[in-house]
Amino acid sequence: MDLNEAIRSYRPCRSFQSRPIPSEKVRAILASARLAPSQGNLQPWRFVVVQDDERKRLLAQACVKGKPVAEAPIAVVAFSVEEDVPVTIGGYISAYPLDVAVAISHLQLSATAEGLGTCWIVDFHEDKVRAVLGVPEGIHPLAILPVGYPAENGGPAPAEGRKSPDEIIAYNEFDW
Repeated sequence: MDLNEAIRSYRPCRSFQSRPIPSEKVRAILASARLAPSQGNLQPWRFVVVQDDERKRLLAQACVKGKPVAEAPIAVVAFSVEEDVPVTIGGYISAYPLDVAVAISHLQLSATAEGLGTCWIVDFHEDKVRAVLGVPEGIHPLAILPVGYPAENGGPAPAEGRKSPDEIIAYNEFDW
């Protein structure tokens, strides 16, 4: 599947088959995340691949809606390393969450191209995630991504319900 097809066909997946993911597919999606661009090429991300059922269960309990985390063959927890990016955006917000978000997007599109489903879970209790995975200070979990073969076809196509280009794109000035 090419990139544009992966972008058009991606949809959040919250229900997974129990079949395992071949290790080469796991390596491929993580390689795509690793290659994402970042401020100054500082790559302020770390990824923990959780395959152990008990740890996935504990991660699921750390989430407000964690059922997909427990059911998926793997969960990838994406972290930002605060000290790796001293850059601020507009002088008021650190760039590291955005850099990690780009890497997560690369991972999700790569998973889609590999025939896998995933979703981005951000509604979790940071302290519980830290405890489950032994995360040191200065490292922030930004997302938990259950990954696996979709149990069903998923939801509506991404284009359905999306704003039109005219609603989100302007040229030369902010003129809405």
